[in-house]
Amino acid sequence: MRLEDIAVRLRRRSAREAIDLGQGMLRQWAARVYGAWFATYWVAGLLLLAVWPWPGYVIALLWWLKPLFDRVLLHVYSRSLFGEACTVGDVLRALPRLLRAPGLISGLSLRRFSLARSLLLPVWQLEEQRGAAARARFALLGRRCHGHAAWLTFFCANMSSVLLLSLLFVLLALVPGEHPQWSPWDLLGDEESRFGHLLATLGFMLAETIIEPLYVASGFSLYINRRSELEGWDIELGLRRLAQRLEAKRVAAASMLALAVLTTGAVWLSPAPAFATTPPVDAQAAGDAGVAAAVVAVRPPAAAREVVDAVLAEPVFGQIREDWRWRWRRQESAVDEPRHDWLATLAVVAESVAEFLRGLLWVFAGLALAALVLMLVRYRPRQPARRSQRLPEFVAGVDLRPTALPAAVATAAAAALARGATVEALSLLYRGALRSLIVQRQIEFAAGDTEEDCLRRVAGQVPAAVEHCFAELVEAWRLVAYGGWPLPGARGEQLLAAWQRHFDGSGGQ
Repeated sequence: MRLEDIAVRLRRRSAREAIDLGQGMLRQWAARVYGAWFATYWVAGLLLLAVWPWPGYVIALLWWLKPLFDRVLLHVYSRSLFGEACTVGDVLRALPRLLRAPGLISGLSLRRFSLARSLLLPVWQLEEQRGAAARARFALLGRRCHGHAAWLTFFCANMSSVLLLSLLFVLLALVPGEHPQWSPWDLLGDEESRFGHLLATLGFMLAETIIEPLYVASGFSLYINRRSELEGWDIELGLRRLAQRLEAKRVAAASMLALAVLTTGAVWLSPAPAFATTPPVDAQAAGDAGVAAAVVAVRPPAAAREVVDAVLAEPVFGQIREDWRWRWRRQESAVDEPRHDWLATLAVVAESVAEFLRGLLWVFAGLALAALVLMLVRYRPRQPARRSQRLPEFVAGVDLRPTALPAAVATAAAAALARGATVEALSLLYRGALRSLIVQRQIEFAAGDTEEDCLRRVAGQVPAAVEHCFAELVEAWRLVAYGGWPLPGARGEQLLAAWQRHFDGSGGQ
């Protein structure tokens, strides 16, 4: 599996958004999905109608075998998700392997009525999990989206039934003549009416053709979203894209550096241009300005000196002039040193740009300072918050008041176990665990909570060992206190030892 080839954009999605993504997947790959569906489901349904001796049970048989045909749809979706063009021939060649995949017998027997089967199928077929590993995977994937998978099954089952009844009503409306005493079920006829069973079966297959591909696609997208959330697929792809961009920039910088080196070397290694000499130019011909600009060639020192002396002999040089008029410096500069208009405009533009960049620099400096302060405030070392909460007096029907529990709970529970008072010992351990969870773990319980409510509040808020110990303690308490069952063997000592490890004084560390 190459995440770079995935055909959907991975991002953080809610369960409802993930289910809606399944509809987009079905629209994108509708041709190959329905091709595989007609090549398997419809062929099997028509064969059953042709050879099955009990036509009235074809609908029930097709409904029971839907998990088998869902594997074909999931095969097409999983291959298309990673850029593979899954044709009907590929599906037919993969069909024996799909029938040997784990979970087929369970999907057609014990878990046939599971409301979350759209979420469970990828675990069997794509991950090939079995037994305890599959059950653990089911629990992990369904922790946040089991309810959405169940509602998806409920919605699709009802929509399939509505479509089937709608088709029957349409057929009834198209029957010529008036039959006020008819009902939609009369189309099925009696047990000998094979035509009625044929119509009903075709209507059922048509309804399933509309609903089932959408059901499998939505369940698969829900599974993909949950795996992306657990394994950070979107983060991994983002880091890979960032690495590719940095690599491209590094290659471009290296290419530019190499080009600059080659250009510099070519300039240094090229031969120097030859300077030609031009005949001397008379300084008087240059004008009253006396600028010997025509002398641009390399001259002998004597000739150059003659030109310089001729220029200095002009009247504009060697004169002293006094001017007592007030002038603005810029005007004086403009009069004394004429400049081109476009140069003045360029200077004004450059000065404006410089002022703008200077102000922008101060803005960026302020933003950087604000960001630095925000980072220091947000990520400063924090002391663990001490929540001064009032210890509830009663939780789940047990007394948690300080006067109701001894200071040494473990010692009192051990003494109760020694004299055979199992209920008293478990009550002490149960109440002590609740008090430890409130004081040490800051778990908030309500006075009206039941044992199940307590377990739900603790789930995911404490380490797994502490949660497991608390669950075993609650289960033993319910069996002994409510069910009147005896505590088997050394179970009491085991619970006491586990309680001392997780709840006695250390707060369950």
